[in-house]
Amino acid sequence: MMDGEVNFSYRGLCVEQGPRSAHHYVDSYDELDGKVLLDVGAAEAIFTLEVIERIRHAYVFECDPAWVEALEATFAPWRDKVTIVRKYVGDTDGDDSIRLDTFFADKPADNLFLKMDIEGSEQRALLGAERLLETAPRLSGSVCVYHTHNAEQEITFMLHAHGLHTQITPGYLYFGNELRHGIARFTR
Repeated sequence: MMDGEVNFSYRGLCVEQGPRSAHHYVDSYDELDGKVLLDVGAAEAIFTLEVIERIRHAYVFECDPAWVEALEATFAPWRDKVTIVRKYVGDTDGDDSIRLDTFFADKPADNLFLKMDIEGSEQRALLGAERLLETAPRLSGSVCVYHTHNAEQEITFMLHAHGLHTQITPGYLYFGNELRHGIARFTR
């Protein structure tokens, strides 16, 4: 990638997380102070990188080998603070997939922030996190709700079913030939 392309891509990522974007995960990075971040669908993990000094630990879920190599280089200075998980997050466990309930079976699940952007597989991943959503104290997060037509209704219903309070980010994204909200934020 040429320098101009890198600059263009980086600016696009910054705009996506700007306060006027329907796709921004948090209103303030202060929300992540002392939390454990689950970056599900990390890609380049710019969100994790932006908050690395604020969080206690990050689990970066990314299965694409091209991204994993870049992530390992990016987070080398924080090896003790970042765990790269080379699996897809979903509703089954397998060689290349894992449920969040399985992942957290032997880990403390307190003070978590779940960021989920997995291109339309969010509902399946939430099904694989039912125990976590039901019992994790001080749980909050942001889940993309624009990848499929009914995602907003389905995801907010799932989160409410576990006693979580939701808020939809203001504004819209043009996706799938229609205007859709971008993010469902939730808290316990």
